[in-house]
Amino acid sequence: MKIAVFTDTYLPQTNGVVTYLVDSLRLLSKNADVVLFAPGGRDLRVEQHSPRMKIYWIPASPFPFYESYRIASFNYRRVSGILNKEKPDIVHAHAPVPLGLQGLLWAKRHHVPSVITYHTHFPDYLPHLLNGKLPTFLHGLGRQSVRQLICHIFGRVDVVTAPTYELCDELRSYGLHNVVHMPNGVDFRKFRAGPKAGAAFRNAYGIGQCRVVLYVGRISFEKRLDILLEAFRMIEDRNRALVIVGSGPYLGKLKELAAALKARKVIFTGFVKDAGAAYQCADIFVSASDTETFGMTFVEAMHAGLPTIGVRKLGAKEVITSKCGLLVEPGSPGELGRAMEKLLDDENLRANMAKEAVKRAAQYSIEKSVRKTLGIYRGLLGRR
Repeated sequence: MKIAVFTDTYLPQTNGVVTYLVDSLRLLSKNADVVLFAPGGRDLRVEQHSPRMKIYWIPASPFPFYESYRIASFNYRRVSGILNKEKPDIVHAHAPVPLGLQGLLWAKRHHVPSVITYHTHFPDYLPHLLNGKLPTFLHGLGRQSVRQLICHIFGRVDVVTAPTYELCDELRSYGLHNVVHMPNGVDFRKFRAGPKAGAAFRNAYGIGQCRVVLYVGRISFEKRLDILLEAFRMIEDRNRALVIVGSGPYLGKLKELAAALKARKVIFTGFVKDAGAAYQCADIFVSASDTETFGMTFVEAMHAGLPTIGVRKLGAKEVITSKCGLLVEPGSPGELGRAMEKLLDDENLRANMAKEAVKRAAQYSIEKSVRKTLGIYRGLLGRR
């Protein structure tokens, strides 16, 4: 079995989709031959990544509205020529934009089974992708157009996978009948840091003995870190610290906002290689993002035994249960602050939620996700 995988976001970018792809393709390529198409540099480049995985780095250009994103060139003749040579049994596109669409077009023309994974909630993401530059009065029009486009494209593939039941229901409400629930997975072997690593992390960043509210992820416009900062400022005292781990295009503005709010104990670490140490140093994990279709960092934090707080929407709403964390309304610093204070003040509640969080995280292993993916492929080939 040979799978052609298309993605419009990949290394050296760092985000949830890239992390999931790197981890899942490592396992998938042990069970099938994988040909990956990803945005690259100025020229076409081919890399034999492993014995059963090859990468075609397609020429791409920087995306003008969003730092570090690259858009692959639209050259169907080139892509179809590669696919004609590789002869894949299945085409799988992740969050298809220019590159993924070319793969799906080839699959349709050659009667090859195709799959789309819905990683990005496009109707909400359009204004975020343009970094807030889309006028408010155009948001509704943009969402309606995106929904029509989703229905047009996704309705022409054999299977659409979505990471939460809420997204499955939404896609079906558009008129799609080929939607399958398939959560993303996390490779827990990458998070082996123990308490000593957490203590070293505290010392390295001058955290001391403070109670730590942790955020790990991309520092970008759509993550609503401004809401998190405002909420923390409401409950800040000398024994509490907000630790923000990650990098991205919004980092400079976020530091300016922290200074304007006069938040004294906000620590920006930038990108760190060992996120496991950051999870080990924390008491709770919080994200105010309202665009998470899944939210892998919630699962990572739970695996480390952290109670989590997210917004009552999309991925957070499904991953976080009342036994292992709290949900708040999107865009509400006051409610988010009260939720953080509740967990920070109640040690018994944190301890009970920590136990449940570890159990909950185990349901989202990368091994389970890849097994289900392989099951979908085999089902399609069986039908064919």
